Amino acid sequence: LKPFWLRQGSRYHPSRCCVLDAMMLIDSRGPVSTQKWYYYTGPVEDKEDWHRRCRLFAGSAHPALAEEVAQRLGVPISSAKVARFADSEVAVELLESVRCRDVFLLQPICRSFPASSVNDALVELTLFVSALRRASAQSITAILPYYGYARQDRRMAQVPIAAADVAQILTNAGISRVVAMDLHSGQIQGFFPPAVPVDNLSAVFVAAGYFAEQGLHHAVVVSPDAGGVSRAKGFSATLQSVGQQIAGPRETGGIPKLAMLIKQRSGASQIERMDLVGSVDGEDVILVDDILDTAGTLCGAAAECKRYGARRVYAFCTHGLFSGDAPRRLAEAHAAGHLEYVVVANTVPQHPLEE
Repeated sequence: LKPFWLRQGSRYHPSRCCVLDAMMLIDSRGPVSTQKWYYYTGPVEDKEDWHRRCRLFAGSAHPALAEEVAQRLGVPISSAKVARFADSEVAVELLESVRCRDVFLLQPICRSFPASSVNDALVELTLFVSALRRASAQSITAILPYYGYARQDRRMAQVPIAAADVAQILTNAGISRVVAMDLHSGQIQGFFPPAVPVDNLSAVFVAAGYFAEQGLHHAVVVSPDAGGVSRAKGFSATLQSVGQQIAGPRETGGIPKLAMLIKQRSGASQIERMDLVGSVDGEDVILVDDILDTAGTLCGAAAECKRYGARRVYAFCTHGLFSGDAPRRLAEAHAAGHLEYVVVANTVPQHPLEE
């Protein structure tokens, strides 16, 4: 399997602070740019104004993404020191003044390599926000490419609503605004108080641009579960819209069809049964989901689509976690002819072996 990684950064936008960047794919030959740049229009124009009013900081969870964002913006990453004591406690120190500045802090709540966990990223983010607030920053916008604990977003038996608890932690720490990417569910925005607005950006528009260039045969957009139908619907509409823009006089075939897989779980990350609602016979399928964790759902969905006569199966998942046996499962699905390749965004860092 030669997976393709959809890389996504950020650009300054006066009305929303941050929107989607252009797409870049990585394969065994190195970076391969797509034919068109759909959203990114260039670096910050008024750099003097930026340096006077703003600062960009980055945690240690995803330094590669932070460097790319800074490069796209054309501004430097402000200096800060993140260290760990012998007992693994996190220490954060700001190395430049943020007094009366609008601060943007980029830190996905995810694991990083070689040894940091989701919890480490969350604690570091909290301490970073606390340091900025105590240093008299005017505002703190937390850029969260990946929102950890997002899947624990509802009350089920005697369990916490962890997504709400994380929102409470960040609110109490003193953030002013949150910019997230493809939250697992929209209601997470409501876990923050009205004084902390949340912008939930989507990588779907960039991914749709890529797939619109691939010359798919009567594409069918498939959601691997009922909760992702709205995401798949948006992907389908964007795929058709962008396809018309880049195809010119070429026939785009109308709005891609939609289908859905209904899955029944026997436990966490364990799928007992999947049923297809819709038709994929003789068509190219694009599976659209927000998180690729152990790849059990994705590989099962790909096999189910092939069983119902799909011509080729592709997949797009915003957050490529690739936990546990995910690389092995994807390789086996590709070897069995169930899955062509997977496209993900660079919202979380990838293990070198997985790359």
